[in-house]
Amino acid sequence: MYALIVIISIIFFISCLLFLDYQLGKRNHIKNLRFLDFEPTTGDYNLYTNGDQLFTDLFDDLRHAKKQINVMFFIVKDDDISHELLELLKKKAQEGLRVRLMVDRIGSFRINKATVKQLEQAGIEFTFSSTPKFPFLYYRIQRRNHRKITIIDDEIGYVGGFNMGQEYLGRDAELGNWRDYHLRLIGDVVKDLQITFFDDWYLNTGESYDHIPEPTSEGSKEVEITSTDGGQLEDVFMTLIQQAQDEIFIGTPYFIPSERLMKALLSAMDRGVDVKVIVPMKADHLFVKEAGLPYLSRVRKAGGEVYFFDLGFYHAKVIIIDQELCDIGTANFDRRSLFLNKEVNTLIFNKRFVMDLRLAYLRDVQDSQPFDDHYTQLFNLGTKIRIGLAYLVRPLL
Repeated sequence: MYALIVIISIIFFISCLLFLDYQLGKRNHIKNLRFLDFEPTTGDYNLYTNGDQLFTDLFDDLRHAKKQINVMFFIVKDDDISHELLELLKKKAQEGLRVRLMVDRIGSFRINKATVKQLEQAGIEFTFSSTPKFPFLYYRIQRRNHRKITIIDDEIGYVGGFNMGQEYLGRDAELGNWRDYHLRLIGDVVKDLQITFFDDWYLNTGESYDHIPEPTSEGSKEVEITSTDGGQLEDVFMTLIQQAQDEIFIGTPYFIPSERLMKALLSAMDRGVDVKVIVPMKADHLFVKEAGLPYLSRVRKAGGEVYFFDLGFYHAKVIIIDQELCDIGTANFDRRSLFLNKEVNTLIFNKRFVMDLRLAYLRDVQDSQPFDDHYTQLFNLGTKIRIGLAYLVRPLL
């Protein structure tokens, strides 16, 4: 009995310490938010929904680089496609190009000291981003740099949802086909991606950037980069939802909105806006599906349409408003992206592109199962218990 009391006391003490760490870390984070405020600019773009074509073009652009390469990923793994990227970067550094590589410390935990040493010996400038440290260690563990940016010769930019790993090529036996969205950008917009990259580079290396060259091509379409550091993203999404008059299409692997965003969606449906949400049928993390089910149920009950993508894993992050504009980037529609992570998204105002994206979205609807009465009947006791547990950890999902 005494031993049990001691164990409970220790657990309670540790829980209090973690809670205090989280709250103090959150206060410090909010006090020191970094928001890179970009104006609408111009650019041209290609959309990728398939990892094979994306990595083919990305690697081809890297091979033809002449001056410098800046790469940032949330996840780089220890597998064939990751090795191909690292070997290509080493080769370009050995050719005399300036190559910078930055990866999230926890997301890319598979990159070990030996790998870092090999990269640096090849001439690559390498740094981990968002390394957890004191004070506020527990809170900093939750704060991830979720951005995925590549800039080549100050002219070509890549940004979107794909990380570097075999599953992003659809080679994971459990998750299967991988649906995601990624952009290849040229034009003035590339400079804003550069600024985002170098802001993170400065925070992790202390090396400031004095001058970023203007891209030689301007681009012909209106675009805008939004680089958020937790907190501001909720306002970005609120603006998109509140301006919708006809339809809001949301694609996300995790649907765990803030209550403010949830109320905005319900209000949009009250004024007659058609709301559709696609999420994956399969879950790739513990509790994320269960955490989203109550919100998805509220959307459905309010008259919205909810679909579970069933042709592999759905990792796309997209919002389409009124067939007029869209948001594609790294941010999920969840609490972690809204309030903890560093994210970077691209707003596109070109109606023709938005219409093509809308058609791609509706094709994904055809490969999904609707969240109808039959599905809700499948909720067993185990699912309900997991929903309750997921409710407790929503801020971290």
